[in-house]
Amino acid sequence: MTFYAQMPSDLGTMLLCSNGSHLSGVYFIDQSDCPLSSAATLPPSRHEGPSAGLMEGLPIKKFKAHRVAQGDLFVSALPSPEKSGMAEPEAEGRRQGVADESVQDLFRVLQADTPGCVEALFQQARQEIDAYFRSELKSFTVPLHVEGTEFQKKVWRALLDIPYGESASYGEIARAAGLTPQHGRPVGTAVGRNPVSIIIPCHRVLGNGGTLTGYTGGLARKVSLLQLEGFTLG
Repeated sequence: MTFYAQMPSDLGTMLLCSNGSHLSGVYFIDQSDCPLSSAATLPPSRHEGPSAGLMEGLPIKKFKAHRVAQGDLFVSALPSPEKSGMAEPEAEGRRQGVADESVQDLFRVLQADTPGCVEALFQQARQEIDAYFRSELKSFTVPLHVEGTEFQKKVWRALLDIPYGESASYGEIARAAGLTPQHGRPVGTAVGRNPVSIIIPCHRVLGNGGTLTGYTGGLARKVSLLQLEGFTLG
C-alpha cells in the first residue's frame, strides 16, 4: 500500500509518497507523472511539458547554467545502495527541523489510516525539504526506496552522487553508473522518470555546454533549483 501526504514548497504544492517504511516518491502536483494530483488541496496548474517555458522572451531550454569548476565529479566509486539511501532506513542520524507555523498548517497526510511511523517519515521529508529551500541543508537523510528497472536504479544512484551546487552531463551520469557515454539518450529517459524530485537531484543534470534541456517538474523550477544552489544562467 502507498501512503500520501501533501506539503507546500517555494515552488508549488508537492506530493510525498511512502511504501510504509521508506519515502518512495516526491512530485510537484502538476507533473504529468504525479500519481495522485487529484488528492491535493490545490488544483494542479497547467503543465506544458518538461522542455517548455520562456525567460526574457527566449526558450528556457536554450539557456546555459554555469558554476565554478571544482575537479572531477566522480573521482570516487559509485556509492553502494546503503550509501545512496536506497536501502534499509537507519534509525539514527535523522535530521530534525522546525517548520514555519503557516507551512505546518498546510501540510497534511491524505489517508486517515496512515501509521504513525509513516507520518513521522513524511514529517522528516517535509522538514528536510523546507530546510533545503532555506539553504540550510545540502544533503538529505530521509530513507528512500524507489521502484524501477535495474538500469533506472543505476542512473538514480549516480544522481545521488552529484554534490549540492555541482552538475553532471548525461554522459558523466552514464559513466558513473557503469555504462558507456553512448548510453546518454536512455540515461536521459531514466533521469526524466526519477520518482523523487529534489532529493534525488535530477535538476543537476545538464546537457552539452550546460544547457538546461528539460525537467519533468518544468524548466522554470529547474532554473530556480539551480539558482538556489548557486548557479548562474546565461
